[in-house]
Amino acid sequence: MSTAPVVALPQRDYAWQLLMRALVIAVLVIPRILAWSSAGGLWRDEVHSVNIATQTTDDLFFSLTNDSIPLCWQTLLRGWIAVFGSTDSSVRTLGLLIGLAVIPAMWWSARQFGVAFPFWMMILLGLDPSLIVFGGEVRGYGLGIISFLILIGTAWRTLQQPSRWHWFWLVLAALFAVQSSFTNCFLLAGTFISCGLVALQRGRTRICLGFGLIGLLAAASMLPYALFVLPRLRDAVHAIHDPVPMLLPMRVFIWTYRRGGFLRGSLGILVGLVGFCELLRRLYLWKTRQSGQSAADQDVALFLPPFYWIGTIGFWYYMNFLGVQTAYWYHLPWLTLLAITLELGVELVSRHWPRLKLTVATLAVVSGGLILRDVMPTVNYRLTTVDLIARDLEQTVSPGDLVVVSPWYVGISFGRYYHGPADWICLPNVDHIDHHQGYIDQKAHVMPLPSPQAIQAELGKIESVLKSGGRIWWIGPLELLPPGESPLVLAGAPDPQYGWRESVYMKSWQQVTIARMQEIGITATEWKNPQRTHVNLCEDPSVFVVEPVHTRLTAMKRPATVNSRWSDK
Repeated sequence: MSTAPVVALPQRDYAWQLLMRALVIAVLVIPRILAWSSAGGLWRDEVHSVNIATQTTDDLFFSLTNDSIPLCWQTLLRGWIAVFGSTDSSVRTLGLLIGLAVIPAMWWSARQFGVAFPFWMMILLGLDPSLIVFGGEVRGYGLGIISFLILIGTAWRTLQQPSRWHWFWLVLAALFAVQSSFTNCFLLAGTFISCGLVALQRGRTRICLGFGLIGLLAAASMLPYALFVLPRLRDAVHAIHDPVPMLLPMRVFIWTYRRGGFLRGSLGILVGLVGFCELLRRLYLWKTRQSGQSAADQDVALFLPPFYWIGTIGFWYYMNFLGVQTAYWYHLPWLTLLAITLELGVELVSRHWPRLKLTVATLAVVSGGLILRDVMPTVNYRLTTVDLIARDLEQTVSPGDLVVVSPWYVGISFGRYYHGPADWICLPNVDHIDHHQGYIDQKAHVMPLPSPQAIQAELGKIESVLKSGGRIWWIGPLELLPPGESPLVLAGAPDPQYGWRESVYMKSWQQVTIARMQEIGITATEWKNPQRTHVNLCEDPSVFVVEPVHTRLTAMKRPATVNSRWSDK
């Protein structure tokens, strides 16, 4: 087999192509810088990663059983922190570098298929707001995308030029990919099976067996996760979340795709249809044994359909296996799969009509500039407001007050930033701050108890503070019960009606606590947050101050210094 050559351009067109490439790279770099500068403090998922990376080595494997990202990310983050520290600016810089590294990874991967510069992959995937924001956060999602791109390029290069060194690098790329993202296991299967089918079509059985053996090696490296990590995560998380309709992950994907604006979404569909039609034409030429395409182009045409469908089926199977509500960043691997398929399909068109190359490059740059206009406000995105809340409270609370964080998981990030004079607890006060157990601790020790008994210690502390004249600073939703209404009380999980549904237990814990405070006699006032356009909805809680009625109410207007800090981006 011979790899598709990168088509050389006439000298008079080369400078124009270089200009177009430089503009595209600038269009991709600018929003990543903006997202990095706008991210603010670390939100709870990022704090969770940093907490694991700063643990002792003995605790590392146990901590991985409470995370959804394999070992490579934690190894990289641990090494980075050992050299540069764990401050926000330090770990945010690592996220920025990973986000920027996606750009050369796309370019390098496409070149292995003979694509001189992947204009459409750069624009349609590179300008995806979810990839820009969450691919550059302090989590392993960007690393998973990079490892997937490296895997595809290395696999194709090995298929076309099966030297010993190429096989060696393919082994490393396969291990890197699966150890960076669980989703990559299914995408690796699609890549290797497709390469194996192309090899069989060419009568290269040994190459096909080579892909199979490396795939088995990569699968074997995931056995510890399959035996210990995933069952533990599934048992701890899947059972306590509300049932997720099968169509919900697809709806979230549609919301994710639409975040890039109408033009990007329309261009993706249009360019995809062009590539799909050309792929069908190439497959027809191959099926009818007609001339009109090189061996390299035929290999690409044979590779793409199984690559796309096996990867797609595997990805959505994994989404269904998770059984939890998905978020924007969950769909980044499939967006990458779509972008690669689209780019290679359109490349077949460009090879059929070489004169289109400059036109396509110019159109891509113009489109990228227009899309950038829609993307810039979206990536000006703060990942949390908890750090701002914590700093405000440090200057406002008194030693006799108590901060209550509900739901409890917001306390993961609150504990990183709050160092005020008042004590603080979560509701329930699960042992996640030191040991990162979170859902596992809640399911094992809190939910099996009836809802009042599960939070007796927390209720006692809240009652003591109120009766002594202190204030409760409540972070999270707070809704007082109407007069005469009783709180929702549940039996120990599984409740006869609600089973293990965490959201219902959370509602019960909150209502039981609020009812106890109302029995004492309280007033509750909300701190009004400024209206924010782009803030992570997962971590933008309200703040209430609860005071006993026998205490003289104080004015709740905060000092100007606090207001300015609160509105800091």
